[in-house]
Amino acid sequence: MTLTLQLGTQSITLDALSNPRVMVGRDPTYCTLLGNDASISRHHAEITLDAKGTAWIRDWGSSNGTWVNGVALQRGVPVAIQAGQQIFLGHVPLAASWPRTGGATIIGEMSGQLRAMIEAHKAAQQAAAQSSLPAQAGAQSAGPASGSMAAIGATIGVGGSAVPKPADFPYRRQGSNENGALLIALARDTYENDDKLEGFVEFTAMDDESVASIVVELVEFHKKGPSKGHVWDRMLVRQGPWKAKKNEVLPLPFTLRVPPGVSNSGKNVHWEVRGYVDIDWAFDIDAQSDINMRNVDIERLRDALGGLDYRLNELEPAPLGQRFTGTFQPPAQLSQQLGISDVNVTVEYLGTNLQMHLEVEKTALFKFDREIKIVFELQRLRSAPKAEISEYLRQQIDGMMRR
Repeated sequence: MTLTLQLGTQSITLDALSNPRVMVGRDPTYCTLLGNDASISRHHAEITLDAKGTAWIRDWGSSNGTWVNGVALQRGVPVAIQAGQQIFLGHVPLAASWPRTGGATIIGEMSGQLRAMIEAHKAAQQAAAQSSLPAQAGAQSAGPASGSMAAIGATIGVGGSAVPKPADFPYRRQGSNENGALLIALARDTYENDDKLEGFVEFTAMDDESVASIVVELVEFHKKGPSKGHVWDRMLVRQGPWKAKKNEVLPLPFTLRVPPGVSNSGKNVHWEVRGYVDIDWAFDIDAQSDINMRNVDIERLRDALGGLDYRLNELEPAPLGQRFTGTFQPPAQLSQQLGISDVNVTVEYLGTNLQMHLEVEKTALFKFDREIKIVFELQRLRSAPKAEISEYLRQQIDGMMRR
């Protein structure tokens, strides 16, 4: 299922499997679908396409709002996009179409009533920005922060969360400019499939600034993938606008979800946690923290083949993971006996299953290609003893070779 979006002269196509998410706004550093109109915020909205083909749009606290059929979206609350709707980002219409079904949203002129509503919305946003941060934080910190990290640290900041101790969150990276500093603090630097990545961001204001939002992202960079990386998960850790005071410290916990079919960190792939503070009418603040990513499913398959003395070379991930390709060599005596040197391997995630495709190319002994597809249930693969996986693979490979 795909979805094509157009904003002004810019367009992009989302795919539920390979490119399911896009940020829309004026900032080319973080946004892929760009709008140059002054009514569009730097980080205006996010659109995602889920596995069922449903598209969702979420406003990120934009000054002029995101409007669906004349109704302003609440900050951070996703709303489904449907054919026949009329969508505006500020004063600019957003077109959405589904090529497979022929459905599309409606493009039309903005009514005077909607223009007046946008102006009222903007005025309300500006009024909210005049409120001081401590007054807002006091309402938030009436009780302890949710989650296991609420008790970490001894100093309570104006965000209502405990300041993370270096001993508990030792992996720290910081970015700063004249407006402030942003610290990303992680408890560890290595994660794996379906993991929960928990940490803190800590914003220190170095001037009196109006802050629109603080966002954290989990980003994969692949040598053959998008130059800006692919955002697998994103969390709006604090929504504004609010007025930050000089020297105030705002610590906020966050959680990001690691996808199931991740690529291992390696020569062609690296991962990072990226955070940024959106400062109204000033330079934004950003920080990046490199992390290591492991794919435990690929490791278990390599271990199981190694137990059979099959030497599996590195499995290369495709951009965005989910599919891995490589080769393995049988031991020398078996290669000579069978007249083969390599077996091609493709591993692919299929929902809750993992498929392993093995193929022997034509040789002097084989008059045709031989191949087999082996399907593992992910939960079973991750819990089964290595010896059991090795034996199962041995039976399947022997059957393919007809030994």
